[in-house]
Amino acid sequence: MIKYLTINNLEESIFNSESRFKLKKEQENEISKDLKNSNILIFGAAGSIGKAFSLKLKRYKINKLVFFDKDENSLADLNREINLNYNLKIKREYICQDLNDININKFLISGKFTHFLNFAALKHVRSEENFYSMRYLVKTNCISPFNLGNLNKLKNLRKIFFISTDKVAYPSSFMGCSKKLMENELFWLKTKYKKKFISTVRFANVAFSNGSLLKNIYEKTLLNLPVGVPNKIERYFVSHSEAADLCLLSLLNESNGSIIVPAKNIIGKQKKLKDLAVTIIKKMNKKPIFVKKISKIKENEQQIIMSKKDIKGQKNKEFFYQQNEKLEIFKGDPRIKKIQLYKNHNSKISKIIFDKTKSIDDFLKIFNKLYLLKKKSSIIFLKNII
Repeated sequence: MIKYLTINNLEESIFNSESRFKLKKEQENEISKDLKNSNILIFGAAGSIGKAFSLKLKRYKINKLVFFDKDENSLADLNREINLNYNLKIKREYICQDLNDININKFLISGKFTHFLNFAALKHVRSEENFYSMRYLVKTNCISPFNLGNLNKLKNLRKIFFISTDKVAYPSSFMGCSKKLMENELFWLKTKYKKKFISTVRFANVAFSNGSLLKNIYEKTLLNLPVGVPNKIERYFVSHSEAADLCLLSLLNESNGSIIVPAKNIIGKQKKLKDLAVTIIKKMNKKPIFVKKISKIKENEQQIIMSKKDIKGQKNKEFFYQQNEKLEIFKGDPRIKKIQLYKNHNSKISKIIFDKTKSIDDFLKIFNKLYLLKKKSSIIFLKNII
């Protein structure tokens, strides 16, 4: 038995070794035709989902790929992996910069890009604890990526794709609200430019992704350090390969103007983080020990400190859609459903309004105004995360 499994080994043994959302032959043919001789700009290319997606593109006859990410080290790692796996005929460029600092419209024009794919996002609720982090979260998630200019003048640009999250359904955090606002901006964009392909996909948690609890448990167990795990929280999970396949499915013509979500019978039940922690530790040949505080243990034991308190901004369970959202059949593929992009609040996002914010409380007022929370409990919960 392997003493220390790699993250890839763990992901395959705990979750799905083969993608539940692997493209069918006719879907693969459509994507191949669409991407042939294309020029693709990928924001957030070195993140967990962006990287998994970028590596899958090696099988297509693409003309040019530009990988854009603010994380220099992750971008360098992506460069190394792609050099080992990619067809040398595909032109490749790596740009290390923050999307908030560039003129995306000029970038799209100069590069003659046919596809703009945005994986960049801030995803941690902890970012909401500080005003400056919160401003950065909002600009990154739902303001700066929309500085696209007049799409009618971007003759080469055919498709626009953003990633969303299951946290937009009944959001209990500013992060969830920001991504819901992002979906709303995509609706306005599609309304204005009806001939442009625009889509998004709502993600479950990606197993062992960067910054995730599962990856933290793995790393702490390797170092013989105690891990902290919430007691009640459950989440849906997909593998990295499944995440990338869901993005590819979102580029099919059937996905145009839609929010793609996994079908309930395919995604399965939510998994308790507590149970997953035990599974990971056992697979790493250690005995999980639940403790209230750090104490001395044997070499083959791993301490788990359970948190029974509610984590601010975190729901115990997630949802992929709300009751007021109409799920539609995705033709030819029962594994996924689609929701038409729709207006989920009455106003477009005003960059000027967000620029005037001076405190976390200002953001609370904006979100309550733009995104009208119907349940009083939700409004109270949002106030509690300040």
